[in-house]
Amino acid sequence: MKPLLIIDAGHGGADSGGGSNHLWKEKDMCLGISRYQFERCKQLGISAALTRYEDETISSGNRAKLVRDSGAQFCLSNHINAGGGDGAEIIHSIHGGKELADIIAVEIKRTGQNVRRTFTRTLPDIQSLDYYFMHRLTGNVRTLIIEYGFADSPLDDVAQLKDNHLQYAEAVIRGFCLFMKHPYEMPKSSVKKEASLLEVLDSERSEIKSFLHLPRHVLRWRVYPPNKQPVKGNEIGFLRPGKFGGLQYQIIDKTLPHVYIIHTRDFGRVQIYAHPNTGATFH
Repeated sequence: MKPLLIIDAGHGGADSGGGSNHLWKEKDMCLGISRYQFERCKQLGISAALTRYEDETISSGNRAKLVRDSGAQFCLSNHINAGGGDGAEIIHSIHGGKELADIIAVEIKRTGQNVRRTFTRTLPDIQSLDYYFMHRLTGNVRTLIIEYGFADSPLDDVAQLKDNHLQYAEAVIRGFCLFMKHPYEMPKSSVKKEASLLEVLDSERSEIKSFLHLPRHVLRWRVYPPNKQPVKGNEIGFLRPGKFGGLQYQIIDKTLPHVYIIHTRDFGRVQIYAHPNTGATFH
């Protein structure tokens, strides 16, 4: 099933992002915001996907292609700003998206964060083309670029982003629900009480065991691309533990509960679901 919404965690891998400082890297904060929003979409019954689940490098062309080929109607591209300003900014295409951008701006303001502006921008020499590639190259997907604040703000953005980034992430999802007229419920636990992004990422990484073992009695095991939801229908292929008397892989990262990144001979880097109930073991 095609997602309604694809969520883009800006930057990643070798690209830390300009909205970084001594407290965070932009790529990590974007990933945490995006993964939070993805989980909230699942809770609210909104079909969603992510451009990346982990800390990986994605070229501009490939990122736009992921969005363009996703089949989604909307994209939220998450970023942290730099340049000495203060407050959030929402950028929409010259071809549409202002209404959604304005609604999200109102919801972000309700959290206490300043919103500098919602705006659009064209190429200097070609007024009929969007300036940002995430608008220009993502086809019919209605894309918003959301800058949640400035990593180098001389005012209060740094403290606000550190403490409240998940509140802002929630505000965006609330605004999207309002725009779509989709039923909305607050998360069961207060966003204010959620662990900080960097604590979440560090905690997940510290829990990762070194190796995953797939038992010999399982004939085949689904694996998924890193940039798609790890659900039936999205698989890239199958591993065959039974053929080899069991298989063992080093775990590279963890993307979701019981979902891990491994590197395979036939498929390269993939996601794999390995709940203990599946027979998988770790050491």
